[in-house]
Amino acid sequence: MVYLDYNSTTPVASEAVEAMMPWLTDRFWNAASSHPLGMQARDAVECARQQVADLIGAKPHEIVFTSGSTESINLALKGACAASSGRTGLVTLETEHKAVLDVASWLERQGSRVSRAAVDSDGQADWESLSALVDDQTKVVSVMAANNETGVVSDLEAASSLAHSAAALFHTDATQAVGKVPFDVEQLDVDLASISAHKIYGPKGVGALYVRRTVTLDPIIHGGGHEGGLRSGTLNVPGIVGFGVAAELAAKCRDDDAAKASGLVAELVARFEDQVPGVELIAADAPRLPNTINIRFKGADADAVMANAQEVSVSSGSACTSRVPAPSHVLVSMGMTHEDSAECLRFSVGRPTTREEIGTAVAALSAAIERVRDLTR
Repeated sequence: MVYLDYNSTTPVASEAVEAMMPWLTDRFWNAASSHPLGMQARDAVECARQQVADLIGAKPHEIVFTSGSTESINLALKGACAASSGRTGLVTLETEHKAVLDVASWLERQGSRVSRAAVDSDGQADWESLSALVDDQTKVVSVMAANNETGVVSDLEAASSLAHSAAALFHTDATQAVGKVPFDVEQLDVDLASISAHKIYGPKGVGALYVRRTVTLDPIIHGGGHEGGLRSGTLNVPGIVGFGVAAELAAKCRDDDAAKASGLVAELVARFEDQVPGVELIAADAPRLPNTINIRFKGADADAVMANAQEVSVSSGSACTSRVPAPSHVLVSMGMTHEDSAECLRFSVGRPTTREEIGTAVAALSAAIERVRDLTR
């Protein structure tokens, strides 16, 4: 099997596994306990909090541990609107991850005013559309740092400046960007940022929300007042320890990882363009994550291609909610038809990816594309 779906999830780094193991076995203690063993667990959590904070340029007390980016996004957006004495408006983009868009729909049903700004053909914010939607009723502006389907990187400094010009908070879903491109909450002037461990070679089921020290949120989970009262529940000490180690590794490896990934993606594209006619790169001229490329193979349904090349693990351009296939809302928002978006495959490489795997994947997928096209001619 050749795995080229690292934007979906990454393997846990061996260093993180090694650090986690004692906390999964002998050191099973609760970090909320006041006895010496509980205090050791708490110290391990605080060490990880520092490691995660260092990765994004935050202070340790600004890191709230959660179960992952989805929970972090819920806490950020619901918590900010609930804490507001007047403003409850949310402005976001049509191309956001479903974790943001579904929360937006929920807030709308609760009476909040929600606006979804358009994007251009490269998937970047339409600044005229976005600016027109942000006003004195907007509580939060939420723009993702990098798109999970296309890899397109947003201009967060411009987005945060727009939010703050209206005295609104700025949140970013930084899940895909952290560890791949420079991301510093102070430099970008971010108020809230959601991240997840399993995108940076940490374990699943643990993430964090960065909450600027001046920001007030209402909790969405109650029962004990853990994490500074923002996220009740017994802490996942092994997961948090693994997250911390993964964050430290991400900070050290980011530039080398990016250089390697860029080379592999360039080789992937060159091989496809050499071997397969009708190749279209999505958002070819936009700034993108170094490890990500979305490609349309004209005349070849992406799901059919994957079914004919099962030794290669990639992601189709079709979003899937509750296992019901649907056109990618991201690609459709960028102006593609449903039919064209169904011909797209997302490739995302990672630390373990090799040039040999790129060659194997292109050969297998090229043959599959030819078979699918032959069947539909």
